[in-house]
Amino acid sequence: KKESMQSTSRQALHADQATYRDLVIFEERLRGNMTRLQRRKRKYEAKLVVFLIDFIIHLLNTTALLVAAGSLVFIYRSGIYSEKIVFAGEFIPHCNRALRSFNLQFNRRGESGVLSFYRRIPLEIQQGFDAYRRQYYARKRARQAKQKVT
Repeated sequence: KKESMQSTSRQALHADQATYRDLVIFEERLRGNMTRLQRRKRKYEAKLVVFLIDFIIHLLNTTALLVAAGSLVFIYRSGIYSEKIVFAGEFIPHCNRALRSFNLQFNRRGESGVLSFYRRIPLEIQQGFDAYRRQYYARKRARQAKQKVT
């Protein structure tokens, strides 16, 4: 009887160890599946965040484009374009048409303009005007320098 009890107990112990081994293997597989699923979840969450950020950037770009296009249409339709931009471009030709009868011409030189005479005006008048202009701007610079000092 003792032997049969020991053999039963060994079989039970062996069966218990096989069960425990199976449970440990099962536990490892569950852990592995959980880890793999967590990694997949993080990967897809990251992709979702990237897609959302990309979508928001796309919306912002689209909004900025619509605002810019709307502003351009508004500027053109309201007359600001012709009033402020076209008129500024036509200023010098308009001035020269008005000054032609006085034998004068306004020439653009860089950012500023210079009044010049047609050749019909005597050279003494042209030279006198140039000398006076130089003196005027010299006095103006001296006055501005004096104001900066005080």
